[in-house]
Amino acid sequence: MKREFLPPNRQGIIIDTIAIVANLVLFPFVLSRVGSLFQQSFAENGPAFLTLAGLMLFILGARLVGLYLKRFPLQTRLERSGQTSFPMYFFLLNIGVFVLNSAFVVVLVTAAAGRLGLVETNYSGQPKDSPLLMGIGVFLMLVLMCSEIFLIYRLSRPLSDREKDLRAEGNWMFDSRGEFAADFGLFAYMMVWQVFYNDTARLLMTPPEGTPDSWEYRIFSAVFVFIVFLLFYLSPRTVFLIEDRKYLGTWVFIFGVYLASVVRFW
Repeated sequence: MKREFLPPNRQGIIIDTIAIVANLVLFPFVLSRVGSLFQQSFAENGPAFLTLAGLMLFILGARLVGLYLKRFPLQTRLERSGQTSFPMYFFLLNIGVFVLNSAFVVVLVTAAAGRLGLVETNYSGQPKDSPLLMGIGVFLMLVLMCSEIFLIYRLSRPLSDREKDLRAEGNWMFDSRGEFAADFGLFAYMMVWQVFYNDTARLLMTPPEGTPDSWEYRIFSAVFVFIVFLLFYLSPRTVFLIEDRKYLGTWVFIFGVYLASVVRFW
């Protein structure tokens, strides 16, 4: 039997569509604000630091809550289809999320230490190297990584008898409300990182001053940006690939997100 072009469960496709539109219409107008937010956060600007820290804490918490809630409707559908196994590359693709979360910890801990006066700062306002600061950062990175690994592992586990009883009772985590909350958390995490990815893509696709804007440079930059795209978009999207990875339309839409992020720089 011929497989359909699009998956029956299309949350991932919807997110891809939103990402394509955002890349073409929204992100070009917010990139300058994102860049200035980072600069101001490390330049003794209290409101900018609080905004950045609050945003990063929100998306990280949203992803962890999303991973927790996603399991209930996901495992219900997998149970009905009889396909409960996860491919090995599902776990490998999530390595990119570990990198993103580690970057978040480095930014937050460094900025917080400088703002609170926990470590000495240099003339530019940047915190100096500190063994204590490094230890705190490593500890928080391990906590986040272990939390992510646990929730991803839990995502692959079938529902327990107790959880099936909750489903039979009509618990909200198993219906559209629970899945919407889960998808919103995962979506928020992906979209905020997409803004930072677009800023990175702009820097990589723009030739340095004095460098000719040749097709060779554009092609090389596009290939390198694609690798960055895998880190910032495909890795966080992996949760949805559990169900839609076998459909050609899924990969067409994902590639469409990449094209939408680089086409304006050509």
